[in-house]
Amino acid sequence: MSMPTATAEIGSLEQLYRLLPDLNYQPLWTLKGALTPEPVTQMVPYLWRYVEARELIERAGELISAHDAERRVLAFRNPGTGRHELARTTDTLWAAVQLVLPGEVAPAHRHTPAALRYIIEGEGAYTTVDGLRCPMERGDLVLTPNWAWHEHGHAGRGPMIWLDGLDIPMVHTMHLVFTEPGPGPSEPLDAPERTLVYKLADAERELSELGDGDANPYDALIHEYRDPANGGPVLPTLSAYLQLLRPGVHTRPHRHTASAVYHVVRGSGSSTIGGRRFDWTQGDTFAVPTWAQHEHANPGSSEALLFSFSDAPALERLGLLREQG
Repeated sequence: MSMPTATAEIGSLEQLYRLLPDLNYQPLWTLKGALTPEPVTQMVPYLWRYVEARELIERAGELISAHDAERRVLAFRNPGTGRHELARTTDTLWAAVQLVLPGEVAPAHRHTPAALRYIIEGEGAYTTVDGLRCPMERGDLVLTPNWAWHEHGHAGRGPMIWLDGLDIPMVHTMHLVFTEPGPGPSEPLDAPERTLVYKLADAERELSELGDGDANPYDALIHEYRDPANGGPVLPTLSAYLQLLRPGVHTRPHRHTASAVYHVVRGSGSSTIGGRRFDWTQGDTFAVPTWAQHEHANPGSSEALLFSFSDAPALERLGLLREQG
C-alpha cells in the first residue's frame, strides 16, 4: 500500500491501524505488556535426572559415531522453548551433556559463544584450547573462551561425560554467532596468561575454610570461581560457583534477574523454584529462570555440593542485574 497524499485522508483510527503495518510502523500504545512491571519469561523451572540423561547419551554413543556427530551432545531443552526455537535451558543459557568414548576425537573448531565444561565422570580425556592440552578429571571446571580453538579427545578407558554450559541463546538472540572449523593452532597461543582449568580440590578447600559466619542466607556457603588475572568472573558473560549445603541447611528464598543452571556434584536435597519443589540427587541438573524465587534445602545427614553457572556478568555489564530477598 502506498502512502496517501495527505494524512487527512485517514478518516478513522481503524484506517490508521490497517495502514501502519503495511508501511512498517507499529503504534506503541496498542502493545499491552511490552513494558512489564517485572521480567516475564516462557522458561520454567525444570530438573533433568542424570540417570535418564546418562542412559540417553550412552545410547547415542552406540548409534552415532563421534565422526558423524562431531559433538555428541544432548541439550537440556527447557519446556518453555518454542517448538521451532533453538533449545534453551534458560532464556540466555544453554546446558547439555556431552559424551566422548575412548579413542575418539571431537575435531577442533571455534565459535563466538563462550563455553565451560564441568566434568561429571570418567578419566583420561582432554580438551585442547588454543593449542594447550588440558587433562580433564571429575569435578574439573574447564573453560573455552569466546573464539578460542578447542577440541576434545579421550585416551583413557570408559565413557567421559561432562556438563556443557554456553551462552549460545544470548549470542543467538543478537544474531552474532560465528563458527569456524579446525584444525586450530599447533602451538599454544597465550596459555601462560590464561587460566583454563579449575580443580575441584582447590574449590573445596576454599569452601572448607569458610565458617558459619561466612554463610549467605540465600546460598549458604558459596565459592565463586574467579579469573586470577583480574579477580573477575571466569568468562565475560558467564560466572561459575561451587555451593556447599551442610546437613540441616535451608536457605531463605530470593530471586534475581540472572538465570542459572545447577548441577548436583554430590549429595541430595531439594530446591523450591517458582513455587515448585524439585528433589535432586547426584548428577541431576536443574534450571532457575530469570526472576524465579528459589531456595535450597538439605534435610539429610550428609553434605550436598552444587555447581552452578549463570549469566550474571553479562547482566551486570548491561545494568540489568537485580536481586530481591
